[in-house]
Amino acid sequence: MPWKFNNKLIPIISVIAVLGVVFIAFKSCNNEAPQDPVMNFVPESPAPDADSPADTIKTLTANVGELISDVDALRQDHASLREERDDIEANIARQFASEFRNLRQERNLQTSTSDDWQRIQDQIDEISVALEALARDSVPDSYQIGNTNVAEIEGIETVVYPSYVWLNPLDTNISTSSFSGMNSKVNIDPVITIPINATLINSTALTALIGRVPVNGRVQDPMPFKVLTGDVNLAANGATIEGIEGMMWSGWAVGDWTLSCVSGYVDSVTFVFSDGTIHSIESAQSSGDSSQALGWISDPYGNPCIPGERKSNASSYLLQQSLLNTSMAASDTAAALETTQSLSPAGVIQSLVTGDASRYVLGNTLAGGLQSTSDWLTRRAEQEFDAVLLPAGHKVAIHVEQELQINYDREGRKLNHDQDH
Repeated sequence: MPWKFNNKLIPIISVIAVLGVVFIAFKSCNNEAPQDPVMNFVPESPAPDADSPADTIKTLTANVGELISDVDALRQDHASLREERDDIEANIARQFASEFRNLRQERNLQTSTSDDWQRIQDQIDEISVALEALARDSVPDSYQIGNTNVAEIEGIETVVYPSYVWLNPLDTNISTSSFSGMNSKVNIDPVITIPINATLINSTALTALIGRVPVNGRVQDPMPFKVLTGDVNLAANGATIEGIEGMMWSGWAVGDWTLSCVSGYVDSVTFVFSDGTIHSIESAQSSGDSSQALGWISDPYGNPCIPGERKSNASSYLLQQSLLNTSMAASDTAAALETTQSLSPAGVIQSLVTGDASRYVLGNTLAGGLQSTSDWLTRRAEQEFDAVLLPAGHKVAIHVEQELQINYDREGRKLNHDQDH
C-alpha cells in the first residue's frame, strides 16, 4: 500500500522539478546587467503643459515684433509732440515780442505826453508871471474895487484883473466902462423886462417838434424848433407884458416814448424894435442842457410833455435781423455737419472737412453773405432813432426860467441900416 503511494508522488515531483528548471532558465536568459545603485541626480517629472523649444522661440519672436512696433509708434508721437512744442514756443515768443513792443510804445507815448504837458504847464506859468508883472508895472496909480484894479493908462480907462488887463477898444463910442459890474451911462436904454416864471400864452409852434427818444439817458443831436410869441403874456399878480408879441424863440425837443409826448426847451430869443433894431438873448450853454435853458414849453393846458405821434422802424429792423440770424445759423449748421472736430495732443480743437466739400463751401458762403448784410443793417440802425412828432401850427405856452432884459441899443445892429441915411 505504501509503495503505491510513493509511485504516484514521484511523477508529480518530477513535473514540478522540470517546471522549476525551465523557470530558472528563462529568468536567467532575460536578466540584464546590474545597474549602478548610486544616481547622479534625482529625476523630475516634466510639467504637464510645458512648451517645446520651438514654441518658446515663436513666442519670443512675436513679443519682440510687438515691442518694435510700440517703439516705432512712440518715436512718431515723440516727433509730433516735439513739432507741436516748437510751434507753441514760436507762438509764445511772437506774442511776447508783440506785447513787449506795445508796452515800449505805450511807455514812450506816456513819456512824450507827460513831457508835452509839463512843457505846456511851464509855458502857462511863464505867461501868468509875465501878465502879473505887466499889470503891476503898467498901473502906477490904481485903486481897488472888489477883486479888480481900475486906473487910467495914457488916457484910456483900464480894468486890471490879477491875471489879465482889459482895455476898451479904440473905436468904441462908450464914454465910460461898465466892465465888471460897474454902473455907468451907455448907449443902451432898458425897455422891457420879462421876469422869471412869466408865461407867454397863445404862442404858436412855427416848426414841427421832433423829439428824439434818449438812448442811455442822453439825446444826441436834438432836433431844433421855433415858436412865435402870442398876444397874451402874463407876469405875476395878473400883470401883463406888453409889446413883445411876435418875438421869435428857438430851442430843442426831447421825446418820451413811454408817454408818447415831446418836451421842448428854448435857449435863444430875438426881439426886433419898430425901427429895425435887433436884440437877441442866448443861454449860457448850448442845446442839450435843460438846466441852462431860457425856458420850456407846454400845451395850452399846462402839460409840460405835449402828446404827439410815435415814429419808429424798430419792428421792421427786428424782423429783418431775426430772419438774417436764423438763415445764418442754418447755413453755419449745414457747413458744420460736413466737418469733424478732433482734439489734438496739444489741446487744440481741429476741424476737418470729412463730408461733402461743396455743401461745406456753400454753407460758409451763405453764412458770410448773411453776416455782411446783418452788419450793414446794424450800422444803419445806429444812425436811426425813435422819435415823437408834433406837427407845426400847434398852440403852446412858453414858461420863462431866466430873467430876460430887452434893451434898446442905439448903436446896435438893425435889419436895414440904409433907412438912417
